[in-house]
Amino acid sequence: MSHFRRMVLLGMVMGIVAVLWGCGAGGSVKVSLVTTAIPADIMYVPPLVGDDDPPGQFHLTEANPTQTFTFGGIACVVQAQAPAKMPDGVRTGPVPAKLLIKTPTQELSYDLLNPRNLDANTKPLELTLDHGRKYLLKGDGSTYVSTDPETKKKKVATTGIFWSVGVQTGKIGKTKIPIALYDSNLDGFYTSGEDGIVVGSLTGFNDYAWISKKKLHFAQPLSKYISTADGIFEIQHLAKDGSELTVLPYRGVTTRLEVIAPPKCSGQIIMTSSDAKLNVTVNGKAGESVTVIPGSYTILNAAMNIPPQGSQSEDSLMFVSGEGMPAVKVEAGAKRVLVLSGPKVFEFQAAMADGKVNIKPQTLHIKGQAGETYELGYDPENLPEVYLNVDGKSTLLGKMEYG
Repeated sequence: MSHFRRMVLLGMVMGIVAVLWGCGAGGSVKVSLVTTAIPADIMYVPPLVGDDDPPGQFHLTEANPTQTFTFGGIACVVQAQAPAKMPDGVRTGPVPAKLLIKTPTQELSYDLLNPRNLDANTKPLELTLDHGRKYLLKGDGSTYVSTDPETKKKKVATTGIFWSVGVQTGKIGKTKIPIALYDSNLDGFYTSGEDGIVVGSLTGFNDYAWISKKKLHFAQPLSKYISTADGIFEIQHLAKDGSELTVLPYRGVTTRLEVIAPPKCSGQIIMTSSDAKLNVTVNGKAGESVTVIPGSYTILNAAMNIPPQGSQSEDSLMFVSGEGMPAVKVEAGAKRVLVLSGPKVFEFQAAMADGKVNIKPQTLHIKGQAGETYELGYDPENLPEVYLNVDGKSTLLGKMEYG
């Protein structure tokens, strides 16, 4: 073979290899991520799973005036500063105060003015971590005064919570789908299995009990695989500081999953599969499906707004979990549809005592037709109405207290 033919053949082989590499055959993709402030009208939250307290929660008293958090390996000491002299006439209730945050190199503070108002303090705190990294943090809370009825002495306590208001953002796939990594555990680092991710744009939900105008968005737990409109990607490496994510296009078998929310409800539903190693978040709209890896799926967490009903004047919030729910088998070759019904069955254990029916609170479960469990957000101003239905006739019994 002549030298010219060998050069042509070698060029063709190299060209084919280049095309295959560009198509992702064995080729990983690096996604650069940058620190970005979350818009003021949006709040990212980890899924509400289990009974553990949120990682940023604090409670300060005269006996325990400080609490220490660790962000990015740096100790942050939190302390409340109540007014030296209480306002005249205040025996019990909220009072203005300052929250102080001290690190080895910084001292930050902000005012606590409006109890339960997450929109009161709009400016985030900017902590400087290792190698000059910036970490955006926000917190709020209330300082309350109470008076001991016997000693007449006043006690002061401050309760609140911190949350991250910064994310590591980048774009993935052919159509540059936006992704945001969220530090769910507030340690200042980004780790699969511990922190969260938001993929694309989803419809948020409101928690009206917080007196906030923010749209809340779940940051689904970061799993081995990420599902996007451009397909599924496998996470190969995530820089601890969140500066870079390395992914590999998934070439295995995929299928489609559609989740339909209860009628007239809107929000976010996180589906999880331990055998497929995939979490996905959907809005619950009929006709919209997501690409998944075949496996057994259940609801990790869901939050949905319910339109006004009966005498209620505004939306209410409903949480849903997959506790006790049979797994949904999603197989290759056909789309699987999961329909959520809303509360259908009221399960409880009761016993007679002194002629009265006593219901054990821990046995109360509100179930849907797919086995999902519902928890209605508690709002003392908007208690649900309870009806007795007999032979098609409905009678209002009154308001039901719960929670």
